[in-house]
Amino acid sequence: MYKVLIVDDEKMIRMGMKKVLPWQELKIEEVYTAASGKEALGILEEYHPQIMISDIQMTGMTGLELIEKAKEKVPDLRVIVLTGYDNFEYARQSIRLEVQDFFLKPIDEEDLAEAVKKQVDYLDEQKQAEKTQPEQVRTQGFEQQNRLEHYLRSLVHQREEKETILNDLKEHYHFDFNQSMKMILIVPTLYMNRERPEENFRAMSVKHICMGMVDSQGKGITFTDDEGVIAIVYFEIEEGESIIEEVQQLSNVLSDEFDVKPKMVMGSTVQGFSNLMVSYNDARYLLENEKENICDIIQNFGAESKSELFLDVYAELKGIMCNNIGNSEYVLKVFRTFSKAVESYNLSKTLARRCCFEIASTLLLTYMGDSGEVEDGKLDALSKNLVSAGREEACELTEMFITNLLGKGEENVHDIVSSAKRYIDEHLAEDLSVSSIANNLYITPNYFSRLFKRVTKEGCNEYIVRKRIEKAKSLLETTSIKTGKIAMMVGYRDTNYFSLAFKKHTGKSPTKYREEIRGGV
Repeated sequence: MYKVLIVDDEKMIRMGMKKVLPWQELKIEEVYTAASGKEALGILEEYHPQIMISDIQMTGMTGLELIEKAKEKVPDLRVIVLTGYDNFEYARQSIRLEVQDFFLKPIDEEDLAEAVKKQVDYLDEQKQAEKTQPEQVRTQGFEQQNRLEHYLRSLVHQREEKETILNDLKEHYHFDFNQSMKMILIVPTLYMNRERPEENFRAMSVKHICMGMVDSQGKGITFTDDEGVIAIVYFEIEEGESIIEEVQQLSNVLSDEFDVKPKMVMGSTVQGFSNLMVSYNDARYLLENEKENICDIIQNFGAESKSELFLDVYAELKGIMCNNIGNSEYVLKVFRTFSKAVESYNLSKTLARRCCFEIASTLLLTYMGDSGEVEDGKLDALSKNLVSAGREEACELTEMFITNLLGKGEENVHDIVSSAKRYIDEHLAEDLSVSSIANNLYITPNYFSRLFKRVTKEGCNEYIVRKRIEKAKSLLETTSIKTGKIAMMVGYRDTNYFSLAFKKHTGKSPTKYREEIRGGV
């Protein structure tokens, strides 16, 4: 339903138009009237009508002056001009102002109704176009992703002439083809298996999360190799940041969503797409020869001495704490592991104090960055106490600091999760990811992922899928819309992915589910 504004300085004319036309039949819910251009501009600003019917000859401000100012406020305003003067100049200026219709008074009510109906039909068409545009964009994006994955598979498996593939890539995409990059493989891999569609669904879910956190952020490209292994080409990021940190964050989110800590195998850093297969082959070698490596992220550290070994452990534990900042209990548990390591490696007081301060300052910075809150003075107080503290006391003081810092944020957790659920419900048909939702809430994906899992007892991706399937079931039960269209309406651009997700949750294909519901089975 739409709104109309009638502007005429003669009361009898404007009220006559308001009373005589069948506005409800024309899909008009509100009809406003104005006796002057100034009054009309006020109504436009407050009520935002989509259609305006205006006289030209009015006192104070002419209709043409009104239209020019109105178009500045509402560029898409549809305008119908009425005038009692057969003046070519009026018609010429109306065309310049992009007026939709021009009539001489008196106008027959049927002609005016038809003119209004024409504008309503146009507005309806625009609304429909806005609805279908995202579906077209998603479909095009899916086709582009398939083509990009084909090129990357051809590069790493050397199936075609390298120069040909690179030229095709340059023709269709706008990457920096000489930038530094590194290949990451996710293991153990969830291979595509025709006999176990639930595993296919899980693999596609993992890939979807990777694309949301990597591809959509411009950090790299996700694809699957010939064996179904999920691979990520990570681009070298800005100075001061580390790919290992990005990979760790992705690893943590996947762990939250699927309750399994994935291993990530990192290849060597190479220059440009032309050398991508080198990094890929290095990662495959590590995958085949170091599957039992204790680390979650497999790479060559080369630490030999005891102090170097401790620093590796320290760096890993600090990274885990930062990546789990939304889970205070887990952060404290990891910190106690650090405290035990301090004792086990017989660390000096100086090194223990330095590590404790670094952990505290890093957690504080991460917390403020993730939550948007500012904490003043706390770090200064801790640093003064650490100056003269022994090894055990330093750990105790830092544990108290962490408890105080993270305990305060608990009161905001449920508000964040509630906001996330509302956002998901309102944008279910769009491309949703942990990363995009976190960005909307102005917090980091890792922080958000942990909060959501801790409060709801299910991963955010799992929640999104469940809500989409619930909506799909409702549409299958109550409408005759085709399955492919329903997939789009609930946020799936890939019909096969939708069918796998639906079958995993209901035990039936969408078509079978509808048949049984309609058949009363």
